[in-house]
Amino acid sequence: MLRPRKKFIVAGGVVAGLMASGVAWAAWTADGTGAGYAEATTAVALTTDDVSATTVGQLYPGGSGDVKLTINNTNPYPVRVTSISGNGTITADAGHSGCTTTGVSFADQTGTWDVAANDETSVTLTGAASMSNASLNACQGATFTIPVSLSGASNAA
Repeated sequence: MLRPRKKFIVAGGVVAGLMASGVAWAAWTADGTGAGYAEATTAVALTTDDVSATTVGQLYPGGSGDVKLTINNTNPYPVRVTSISGNGTITADAGHSGCTTTGVSFADQTGTWDVAANDETSVTLTGAASMSNASLNACQGATFTIPVSLSGASNAA
């Protein structure tokens, strides 16, 4: 049989053990609140490349031809272009300075052209350019620059 003093010591040890385990449990759990932060990038405008060396002479008064362009996407995310529209005066190359009235027009295009992040894609717009009878004789053999604007949005999954 344990003496009262030993019972008190054993009971004190049990209580101390339980308290220590409670302190250890409290040390392993923690709750709290706060805030995390993220910052959005700024979209970079899409651009086009000069692809005049790859065009084929298709235009003549009363006819239509293809328009070729390369869309550059320097954004860190993919982009889907959904429209390509004429955006200014169409001009002839410098070697055809007498071609002051080109008679060339551009038909706005809608569709889907996907460009991967930090990449480019070549596009051929079939029959998008046409030439009227107003085109001057000096326009024969000219390569025409057709300013366009591109509309689209992020195509990230």
